[in-house]
Amino acid sequence: MEPTANPSRGVGEEPAKPDGAKTPDDKSRKALEWTKAIGMPLVTLVATVLGGYYFTSLTTDREARESNERLYAQLLTQREQSDALIRKDMFGVVISRFLADAKKEDLSNKILQLELMANNFNQSLDLAPLFKALARQLTQSASPPHAQSAELKKRLDRTAANLIFKQVNSLARRGYMREQQVRLGGWEKSFGTPFIAETIAKSRLVPSTPSAPVGDKEQISVAAEIVGVSIERREVEIRLRVYFSGEKDQDVDRHFWVGQYDFPMLDNTQLSHGLRTSVVITDFVVPEEHKDREANSFVQFHLVLFPAASASFKERQDYDDILLDMLRAKGKQTRRESEQP
Repeated sequence: MEPTANPSRGVGEEPAKPDGAKTPDDKSRKALEWTKAIGMPLVTLVATVLGGYYFTSLTTDREARESNERLYAQLLTQREQSDALIRKDMFGVVISRFLADAKKEDLSNKILQLELMANNFNQSLDLAPLFKALARQLTQSASPPHAQSAELKKRLDRTAANLIFKQVNSLARRGYMREQQVRLGGWEKSFGTPFIAETIAKSRLVPSTPSAPVGDKEQISVAAEIVGVSIERREVEIRLRVYFSGEKDQDVDRHFWVGQYDFPMLDNTQLSHGLRTSVVITDFVVPEEHKDREANSFVQFHLVLFPAASASFKERQDYDDILLDMLRAKGKQTRRESEQP
């Protein structure tokens, strides 16, 4: 007997599925749910472990870096304290011997003691009066022979010149320096004519801030001229003029005497914008013959313009100078970062 076709099913329709049968979509949905149920906690666990390890590593590195910085600061402080104690003891011994009665101490030893102080205390102590006093003793004292006095005077001048060179080179690294040799013969004829006349871009020395921007065309002009000469004292009177473009109230015009024992870190002129300037002598050559001594003499000058932070410890900075120096350091760092690729 042949089976009878279901009259209710149309042509082309799939046969009805029995109850409880699962379709492929149901299987895929079930597999996705199982994947979510198992995978999400696993992913969360892995992320937690990796994140914890990463942040723990960052914390460990930061603590190690801070510990190293504290150790470095502590070692540096201890070194500075030890150095300060040694300098203090040495200064007490040397200065007491130097200021002792001249009859008990020969001039050669005094020069040695002054050399020790010049090499160790030149940024915290103004040694110019000691140099000048010793130079007068060498000139006026009759105890050492003339040849020996002349040799000691050269040694004293060489010590001062080396110290001035050292300070000038140190200041020039953060500022500006100009060197000029001048023959003193006929200096009166050039009266009013500067032997040094320079114009420097203000942006080279003064930081630019949003509240006080420094334009590319703003300049600082410096001029130094001779207005007097003393061959006997080995000193020259200088007229120094400093002009700030667009700031006439900040201009400087002053006269002063400068000799072989004036040091730029201590003997300088305070300017606006946290700057200092100084004119110093590193060599003053005078012939032995008394005839036409001034005409045949010459002087080696150095003019230096520098931030106040580079001055000696004795020269205290103003609060405005400290802020300007901080801005200057920040501006240099910003420029270095912008120049990096």
